[in-house]
Amino acid sequence: MPNVFILNLFLFILIFFFKGSDSSEPIDRWLVELKSRNDQCLDDWWRQHCFDKQQYLKKNLPVENWIVVEIPRKYFEFLRKLPCVKSISIDLILEAHGNIPNDPYFPNQANMNLIGMQEAWDVSTGGLTQRGDTIVVAVIDDGIQTNHEDLKNVLWHNYNELPNDGIDNDNNGYVDDYLGFNVTSGDGNLPSGHHGTCVSGIIGAEGNNEMGICGTNWNVKLMMIHYDFHISELVEAYQYIIDMRKRYNETNGMEGAFIVAVNLSSGAPFQFEEDYPIWCSMYDKLGEVGVLPVCTVANISQSVDIIGDLPALCSSPYTIIVTNVNPEDEIMDNAGYGRISVDIGAPGENVLTTDTSNTYNIFQGTSAAAPHVAGAVALLYSIACPAFLDSMDTNPSAATFKMKNIILSSGTPNKSLEGYTLSGKRLQIDAAMRILLDQCQGNVQNETQIRFLAPNPVTTGKTKLFFEITEWNSQIYYDIYSVTGSKIQSELISIEEYNQGYIDINTKSLAFGLYFIVLKNFDQIDVAKLVVK
Repeated sequence: MPNVFILNLFLFILIFFFKGSDSSEPIDRWLVELKSRNDQCLDDWWRQHCFDKQQYLKKNLPVENWIVVEIPRKYFEFLRKLPCVKSISIDLILEAHGNIPNDPYFPNQANMNLIGMQEAWDVSTGGLTQRGDTIVVAVIDDGIQTNHEDLKNVLWHNYNELPNDGIDNDNNGYVDDYLGFNVTSGDGNLPSGHHGTCVSGIIGAEGNNEMGICGTNWNVKLMMIHYDFHISELVEAYQYIIDMRKRYNETNGMEGAFIVAVNLSSGAPFQFEEDYPIWCSMYDKLGEVGVLPVCTVANISQSVDIIGDLPALCSSPYTIIVTNVNPEDEIMDNAGYGRISVDIGAPGENVLTTDTSNTYNIFQGTSAAAPHVAGAVALLYSIACPAFLDSMDTNPSAATFKMKNIILSSGTPNKSLEGYTLSGKRLQIDAAMRILLDQCQGNVQNETQIRFLAPNPVTTGKTKLFFEITEWNSQIYYDIYSVTGSKIQSELISIEEYNQGYIDINTKSLAFGLYFIVLKNFDQIDVAKLVVK
């Protein structure tokens, strides 16, 4: 019996003295400021509780009298009351900057990280402008799965129209255009197209909804316009977008739609503007009402400057033509390029996005690259200041061009795109946001724009290039390129030419044909077409 008593007493003593070393005891990490760097009271207290033998962290920091320690939670009050301790605070674990959505497949969307989406989402996740406009991106494609779990809540609705009654309820000239319009059938019935569903997911798959993926915008509205890929129907599709945006402008937002961008992930290789002027003419009309057209270049490993490609070679100043880069940030071997006609690169390889049958699949090619840019435009409008938005009412074409310039000038320089695209850059949405915010805060960056060439076509051996540049510097110049991409002339602009607002260009040495004038001001670029007869 005495032996049992002695054994129990021994166990009690062990438990009492070693309770503090229980591995289940919560351990906290503290930043401690000492009154003096050489004060011994903390060291004495540390040894007294045998923390040195249990290898708890105690480390001097390279800032004045600060140290970091780890101790069992129950000792915090004792540590805080030590006479040598001046202050104490928890050593927090910092969160990486970037708004990370809870969509389960987002970790597989490397394309979003490449273009700075997490940092951009810290500022805005899209949906509305600061004055309350519902932001809309139009998609011209083969259709969309309207009941897809990640798309059904972001579809645009024309609430002035009753669906499927065969009547043009809102008198806009289109029947049953409740979710968009089917140019082929002349009504609002949208087929469940694979290509269009994939494109739409990149632009605006609903974000942070605990399912699927996340688009560049979490809440933007998608307007699908179906066509059968004929040029005639494409022209009709563009006209529908123009009509709806004009209607929005004219009714102060009561009707129509605030369409800020239209995505076209299709085209016609080996074609030139003179072959289809009706097609190319639509891009100026879109830009003039405030819609920025974003288009792909052909999936063909050749310079479209030489072989031709539409809409890449349409000379409108409003289009953004996009080629694709892989996850390693290099232009793809099968991607079209052109130092004059292709503007920028964006992710277009192994892109996870929405697909028909309520699924998610890999989508790639330039068709996947362009929607990233169209989505970027929509996201930027969600942070545009009221002054910028108001300027769209008075001069929508200038606002459209400014948005294009922000996209191109903010891109990340990319060696694989240098000499193969006009900007030599890859889309960087968070950087574009910073530029737009700076402009809204009054830190206006220099703007560079070709206004027009006169005469054009030129037959006299001389033409004038009229430009708009907000501030002169000694690095403004223009280049003249042939349609094959060869640089023919390069001239700096003098202070005298800047003050007069135009440059005299001597064309006597130019053979008859088509040329491109490229005006450059640091990373700002504008292009105009010149015809010599």
